[in-house]
Amino acid sequence: MSDISYWKYVDVFTIHQAACLWGGMDPARNSKWSSTLSSQVIAIKQMLVGAAISGELNADSSRNYSASIGDLSDSLVSRADLIEFARQKELFPAFLFDTFLTEHIGIAESISPNKDPLDELLDTLTKVPFTPPPPRAEPINNKNPKSLPAPKPNEKNRGGRPQEYDWDSFTMEIVRLANGLDGLPDKQADLIRMMLQWFTDTYGAEPAESSVKERVSKIYNYLEKAKNPSG
Repeated sequence: MSDISYWKYVDVFTIHQAACLWGGMDPARNSKWSSTLSSQVIAIKQMLVGAAISGELNADSSRNYSASIGDLSDSLVSRADLIEFARQKELFPAFLFDTFLTEHIGIAESISPNKDPLDELLDTLTKVPFTPPPPRAEPINNKNPKSLPAPKPNEKNRGGRPQEYDWDSFTMEIVRLANGLDGLPDKQADLIRMMLQWFTDTYGAEPAESSVKERVSKIYNYLEKAKNPSG
């Protein structure tokens, strides 16, 4: 288990710790005075401090004696408040949302150095039962009553939730791409655009980009973890 992965047991962080974890750095090895902090961590920290000052992010400064001079690095924020803030920003940092890795942490720690991490991921994903996508429905023109389908006789309204996007098929499409000659794109953003287009081509509509981004991010984070199982 990597040093960062131990932080999944923590529910309250300082703003500095949250910024480091958000940017993929271990806060135990990078103090707020450290010269090794990445530009990404510094920018994330500024985002969190600004949100705390504006009240957008709930932060407790009662034990932070430096808060009086504007230093909120040691102010406390909860995991729940960070998750709510991240969702509002449509951001999904791995240390808050990486449930895929949490569920499969045993796999990542036991990967054989002689086996391709992508093969490990595919072995896991292909165990998911395949559900074929429903037939694509023709678009309905609500302005023309003649184009509306006639109601079927004696058909009862069963109620319940409307049919959602077929995420099983989404997963299997990613498996198909990963097995292709080109494999998965190096950048998550490229795969997100490809899968949004896949939804449009397959169903004539696409889900929220944040829903696709969250699932794609879990896969890429898992692959990155699998390449470095010892942390």
